[in-house]
This record gives sequence, structure tokens and C-alpha cells, in this order.
Amino acid sequence: MKSILLFAISFLQINSFAAVVQILHTNDLHSYYDHTIIDPTRGSYAALKAKMDELEALAAREGVSTLRFDAGDFLDGNLYYMADRGRRGFRMMERMGYDAIAVGNHDWLMGGSELNQMLEEQPPTFHYLGANFKAVNPLFTSIKKHIRPYTSFNVDGVTIGVMGLTTNEIAYKWRFTGGDIDAPAKVGDKLSTQMKKKGNDFVIALSHVGLSGDRKIIKKSSDIDLLIGGHSHTAIMQPLMVRNANGNFRPIVQTGAHVRFLGQMKLELIKGKPLKILDYKLIPIYSGETRDASVDQFVSDSREMLNSEYGEDYLAEILGYTRIKLRNSESILTPWTRLISDAVKDAVDADISFHSPMFGGASLPVGKVTREMVFNSYPRVFDLDDKYGWAIYKVDIHGVILKSLIRLILKGQFPVTFSGVTFDLIDDRNEIIDINTSVIPRSEADDESNPLGLIGQFLGIDRDFDVVNIRVHGEPILPHRQYRVSMPEGIVVGGLGMTGSVRYLLRRISKTDMTMWEAISKKVQEVGIIDYSYGIGDDFYRTSVLKVPRKKEKVLIPYRAIDL
Repeated sequence: MKSILLFAISFLQINSFAAVVQILHTNDLHSYYDHTIIDPTRGSYAALKAKMDELEALAAREGVSTLRFDAGDFLDGNLYYMADRGRRGFRMMERMGYDAIAVGNHDWLMGGSELNQMLEEQPPTFHYLGANFKAVNPLFTSIKKHIRPYTSFNVDGVTIGVMGLTTNEIAYKWRFTGGDIDAPAKVGDKLSTQMKKKGNDFVIALSHVGLSGDRKIIKKSSDIDLLIGGHSHTAIMQPLMVRNANGNFRPIVQTGAHVRFLGQMKLELIKGKPLKILDYKLIPIYSGETRDASVDQFVSDSREMLNSEYGEDYLAEILGYTRIKLRNSESILTPWTRLISDAVKDAVDADISFHSPMFGGASLPVGKVTREMVFNSYPRVFDLDDKYGWAIYKVDIHGVILKSLIRLILKGQFPVTFSGVTFDLIDDRNEIIDINTSVIPRSEADDESNPLGLIGQFLGIDRDFDVVNIRVHGEPILPHRQYRVSMPEGIVVGGLGMTGSVRYLLRRISKTDMTMWEAISKKVQEVGIIDYSYGIGDDFYRTSVLKVPRKKEKVLIPYRAIDL
């Protein structure tokens, strides 16, 4: 009897340190207040808020506390971002009840000065986290004050430390003027150890780095217990277990993008023992389900701001129609990618154009195409005063320089497409590499609007190659002739901000009065009805080389959500 009593006392003592916490998490919301563009039945902040409130109330009845986290990119990405010059994005996230949010790359594309001003005018009530996001400019006092490396929460006597990490990819890093972004894996490893020493029993990383980078963060770290990810728009239906620096498995989770899913997990936390996931699921969010009235009103007020700024009729104007889904994709060459590339060229009467599908936003559904849909499919803005988005730039380049630039892009396998250019790629045996590509996913090959039955994917080149037979509109490039080249502002400003070679090649480039939004709108009006036949021709299949991983990631359910 005595031994039973001692066992019972010991059992209660051990479990007195246990805590159960519910975590609700999202990532890459991108100001999709209403719903996803490709499927209006999915998403919406009002439905998301109602679902989070419901789950928190249910957990509270069981005596379980709830924390709400977001892994970044809640600003730029949708026209709603432009309401009140981006400030409403912060107010929206406060209404959603988030406890901590990581800084995402689309949350600083307005630049360091504008971000600092935003934080001064609209200090966040949530914990805004970016451990590797460093303000260097001494005037950025609001960034230094409001974006912190980590924070801590106490749940039933257990201390949970939460850090934020953001991508330091060169394609985005340059835009954080007046600041610097350190390597996330290195910072995550060092900081998590410090957090444990300072009394945090468990460490969670909110990472806006992408799945590949998240793996590196876990592999390098000894003290990160759970990683909640973003940036790669990957919907992971079950936690992805990755070995850390000590050889122990640690979970990575992510919800995709655009409010399609809400991540829900329940954790058992016992001091001195590994974090245990009791339950985990991705919950689909449907716009027609129970909605939060206050969020709906906030969205409605934001819509009024947009209508006042742009004009309701202007935004709703029908430019044309599409018989197919207009897909933005980094891995498949689509009619929409080609149309945008052509629009960049034709809008300023250039000989050729460069375009990068990585700048794309929402894919568009079958049916009408309005001005607002065009913006949401290419929702890129740097300076918030440029309310119609990026400008198109042009430059006159001698043929010998143009060839070098094209080869530089192709050999680097940058995600760039061309209009007006053809070329051949040859391998080390001097044989032409077949890069013929389809414009649709295989699942749509039998669609009635696809009479050619096009099938396949454009997956880039995974071996060494040379670029030969470069032609402009079917003619060989003449070394001393000047060719007019056009490209979006993101390539120009980003390129000038990234590499000296690009700065040299494009040193005489100039900004035009034509915006990307206007150029694409005009092209849609010109085409009228878009289907799979758009762009089919001698040069259609040889327009770009897109960068792809040489080793495919093994995840339970990966979802590269360009077309969400």
C-alpha cells in the first residue's frame, strides 16, 4: 500500500510540470482578405477568424491555452494591401488576434524607410519577430523597437520561447535598405541555445525561409523544438520530421498560402522531455462558413478605400475572357506567363523583353478578366506612391552585349522568360537539349478548350549546357546593332541592387511611363479571349530556362502554391 502511494505521489509530481497548449498557425496570407482568387469558395480572413475563435473556445473549455502564430508575408500580394498605404495590414492582423508574427520578405518590400514609418504610425500589438532582421540605419528606431529577435510565453508554468527568422535570399535582401539580414540557420542555432540558457523550456521558430531552408535550420540547430514555416507556400498535411544537429527528429509544419488552410496542433510540454505533438491537422477554410462580423466590416471598409482610390468601375472593368486557368508558375511555361512577357515587350515597342514568373501573384480562374484581377495576378509594388504597380523599363543594347546578357541569364538558370528571343541549348556532346514544354498540367490535357492536347512540364535544365543560335524574331543577332530591351521594374531595380555585372550591362536603362498593370491590361484587351492556343508558334517552346532543384524534396504533401 505504501509503495502504491509513493508511486502515485511520484506520478503527480512528474506530471505537475506538464502543460498542454494549442497552437493555431498560418503563413503567407498576402492580404487575401476576401478569398483565394482561383477558388472563391476558399479562404477569407473573416472565416479564418471565426474558426480560430471557435477552436480557442473549445480548447478553453478543456483548460487548454491557445497561441496564434503567423510565419510572415501578411502585407504585399493583393490589392487590399494598397488600402491606406499598407497600414491596414497591421490593423487587420491585430483584429485576427495573433500573438506573434514573423517578418516576411513581402513585409519589407516597401523598403526600410517606409517600414520604419509604418511601425511608428501603427505600432503592432502582437509580437513582431525577426532575429536575423537587423536595422543598421540609426534613424530606424521604430524597426529596432518593434521588431524583436524573440519573445516568451508562459503556459501552466512552462516557458515557450518563440523566435522569428526571415529569408536572406539575394533576390529580396537588397530591398531592405538601411538594414541587413543574417543567415537564418546560423542565427537560429545560436539564438535557440541562448534562449534555452535564459530559461525557455521549449523553443519554437517562426520561419519565413521556405521548406528547403527550414530543413537546414533544423539540421544545424540543437535547441529548436518545433519550426512553423512559410515562404515556400507548402501545405504539409502531417508534420515533416527532420533530424537536428544532435540526431533527434524535430517537426516542421506549414499551411500553404492565401488562407486556404489553418494549422491546428496540440502540444504536450514536459520540462526536460522532448516536445510531443498530441494532434495536428490542416483545417480547410471555406469562405461560406461562419464569419466574424467585425473582420467582414473591416474588409468592407478597406474595399471602400480602394474604390475611392482607384474607382469602383475602373477596377471592375472587364478586359477580356479566359477559357483556361491563367496560371502563374515558376516551373511550367503557361499561356499567362507568355502573355505577360509579350505585354512587357509590346507596351513599349521593344525588340525583346525579360519577365520573371517569380514576381507573379494569384492565378486566375476561367471566365472574365477584370482590371483588379490583373493587379492581383501581378501585385508588385515598391514605392506605395506608385499605386499602379511597377513600371516597365527599357534600354538599348548592342547585339554583342545582348548575347552576353541572355547567356548570363540562361547559364545562371534564373527564373526569367523572354519574348521575341529563340535559342538552342546544346550538351557536351554537341547535341541539342530538347526543352519543348507544355503549357498545362497533365490533368487538364483532355479539356475541351485544349484541342492540341498539350501535356508536360517545363522543369529547366539539370545538366551542363551551352547557349547557341540566339535569334531575335528569327534573325541572327548583329553585334553592332542596337536592340531595345524591356523588363519589369523588379528585374531592373533588383538586378541593379544585386550584382555589378547587371549594373554594368544595364547602366543606360530608363524608366517608362508604362506600368506592368497597364501593359498586361492592354494585352488582355487586345487578345480578347485567352485559351491554350495563345503563343503557339515556332518560338513558343524556347523562351526561358527556369531554375529548379536538382534534388527533389521529399515531403508528405508538398504544394508549391503559385496557383493558389
